[in-house]
Amino acid sequence: MMAMPAGDPRLVEWGERFRRLPLAREVVASFEGKAQEIWRGTFDLLRKESPEYRNAVDDEFTAESKSHCSELLKAIVAIATGRLKGSDPFAFVRRHAEWRARHDVPLVASLHAYRLAHKTYWTATRGALAGRSRRKEAHDALVMLSDFWIELFEAVGAVLEEAHAAEEAQILAQNTRTYAALIEDLLQGKEPTDPEVRQLQTLCGIRPGLNTTVAIIRPFAVDSGRPVDTEVAVRSIVRLLQEVLPSYGFGKLVAQRNGEVAAIVSGDRDTVARLSKVLVSHGFGCRSANSVGAGVGLSLEKADLARLPEAVTEARIALELARPGHPLVSFAEIELNDFIIRHADKAALRLIPSWARNIHEANGQGDDLFRTIRAFAECSLNVKQTARKLGVHTNTVYFRLNQIKKHSGVDPRTFSGMSCLLTALRLLEAHGREPH
Repeated sequence: MMAMPAGDPRLVEWGERFRRLPLAREVVASFEGKAQEIWRGTFDLLRKESPEYRNAVDDEFTAESKSHCSELLKAIVAIATGRLKGSDPFAFVRRHAEWRARHDVPLVASLHAYRLAHKTYWTATRGALAGRSRRKEAHDALVMLSDFWIELFEAVGAVLEEAHAAEEAQILAQNTRTYAALIEDLLQGKEPTDPEVRQLQTLCGIRPGLNTTVAIIRPFAVDSGRPVDTEVAVRSIVRLLQEVLPSYGFGKLVAQRNGEVAAIVSGDRDTVARLSKVLVSHGFGCRSANSVGAGVGLSLEKADLARLPEAVTEARIALELARPGHPLVSFAEIELNDFIIRHADKAALRLIPSWARNIHEANGQGDDLFRTIRAFAECSLNVKQTARKLGVHTNTVYFRLNQIKKHSGVDPRTFSGMSCLLTALRLLEAHGREPH
């Protein structure tokens, strides 16, 4: 995909021209803060001249076009004033192109929008230079800016056209059986050998050597007290993921599988952290009015696609820990003790001593005793700190510790005793109180 990094020869050349012609820089800098005015002029022309554009206009489209006009103006002013930053200053053009491809806005309409934006900027430039007393200086600035506007809009038009075409190709590919088969093969650790499927894999940005993670997302059965239509929720999640994971930042394959969503996501660095940030910012991983009622499990990053089956297992283990209060869980954040206790085999469960159940059933005090054990461990076996944590008198803590020793025969005041008690009771809590 075409990129225009900060060191691109065109950007360097444009910056040099503006340094040589301060008046040209002054004119472009004067446009700062006038995005609404420029957008209105261009938007009115578009609605008159482009029927394709008129048919696409709604509130969402209008908001998107305003945002894009503002970002474009910021980039233009940054070029002129030497404030351009970032490795890809025209990434916003790709986001714009991908959004329009997903919303069925014809490419010809978007390219026509750039032509009319060029016209708007050129008109504003002539107005800014009209009547200047230093005619030679004004003439030089006008010639320079004439070339600049042509070259700039050719460049951003090329970026938009390529990104739009790539997104359309990916959307088309996602509707084919090949797409679903590719996901299944990769999740089983099998890289495709068919040239067409390999091309699709490359198009979707999933390549060996990148940091790849697997996300498994499952709607909660009940959301805000109401039963959830799983099939509808899954389809909505697939659409949302396709929209919020930009192709310029992530490679992605997303599919509906057995009542849940599976996503293979690649990036050149920190894929899990960046993916988590994007998901949280779009309603995953939080409980609020605009949250997505689903649990998310994320695997560790894999550089070798043959290890994706391992990633699937990790994502499912993380998903098991997801709950409405903490819906997004990464495998990397799971504590070792939690993992061992939750995945204990049947033999380990048969080793849960009978006294662990006795503590739970101790004269209706089981929950108090269990809370005391947890708090005593978290307070490093300090009675006074435990009392403060539980909001009870120190004598109550002493009494409960004696009760625990009475029912279990294990002294919770010792490290070995506390370790034994915690392990047995957490196993019981995780796997049920009935004998196995």
